[in-house]
Amino acid sequence: MMRSLARYGVANAITRTMLSELLTQEDFNEIVRAASIEEAWIVLRKTAYRDWLPEDVRPDPLAIEKELREATARRVKRAIRTLKGKPLEVATILLSRWDLDNLEFAFRLWHGRDTSLEEFLTYPCFVHEIPVFEVTRAETIDEAALALRYTPYFEPVIASAKTYKEKRSIFYVEMELEKDYYRRLLESIRALGGADARKGESIIASEIDILNLSWLARLLHYYEVRTTEFHELMIPGPSAVSKQLASSDLTSDELDGLGSMFLLGKSGEEGKGLSNLERISELEYIVREMAVDAARRLLAGYPFSITCILSFYHLKRVELGNLYTVFAGKATDLAETEITRRLYGLR
Repeated sequence: MMRSLARYGVANAITRTMLSELLTQEDFNEIVRAASIEEAWIVLRKTAYRDWLPEDVRPDPLAIEKELREATARRVKRAIRTLKGKPLEVATILLSRWDLDNLEFAFRLWHGRDTSLEEFLTYPCFVHEIPVFEVTRAETIDEAALALRYTPYFEPVIASAKTYKEKRSIFYVEMELEKDYYRRLLESIRALGGADARKGESIIASEIDILNLSWLARLLHYYEVRTTEFHELMIPGPSAVSKQLASSDLTSDELDGLGSMFLLGKSGEEGKGLSNLERISELEYIVREMAVDAARRLLAGYPFSITCILSFYHLKRVELGNLYTVFAGKATDLAETEITRRLYGLR
């Protein structure tokens, strides 16, 4: 008890103070109802974001995304600044998530040979100094990897280089970066031991499930990937969903029945009528909602554990994704009902 209090006491107090700043369903309703991107920004700045965002922003989705990413990262950094030892190692990897987001964006620009969007890479490094402009201006994937030699991202990029050269798709580089990130994060959580490790792993397991399901949908829809190859591309996760996806002997029949034990209310003839993509989409939605519920439930329980940090991190990432959806929707004149339908985890 005393050890947990010493480890997490101040971080828990800071985190719980910031929980009241999470956007609510009503907050999002007001932002969605705004008549323009500019008005939506004004509405957002009337919330707790007012202290973290500039008054004005160019009405461009990428400019807005950059400001939102930076603001969210700074709030997570504030929550973890008092941690020490192994909990700090976990929190530092969580914070590096924003560095990784920026690096993956840099790789997309590099792959597309697009220098016109480099202004959106002028983003502070929160954990690792990443030379993003060396990446975007590299001649080859090997040269881009070399630019990252003093960061944890060098090895996964090198590991993906051969596949990138064969497939000519940056998706495979991103997948290798994500697999490495979650491997390091899970290792740091397991090193905590005891209840911290068990509860912490459960939160990250859901995040891995969501990403794996998203990847699976992309692989089925855009890439000619055989079922037997899925295990090479999935992130190894501790949950039943990810273990099934990462199985080396996954068959088409097993994939067809992937959601049968998870898709509540979809059984019998109704379940059989769903395509693989529909099954994956419904399962992804359920996992996302369950993950939000689990994070809120853990925050309401025993407070002095790593779950206070992990749950806050998860809820902020969900909020960030929802804000991306709102502003991207407004930029493309998506109907309010369509924008709202794509949001999740709101309470």
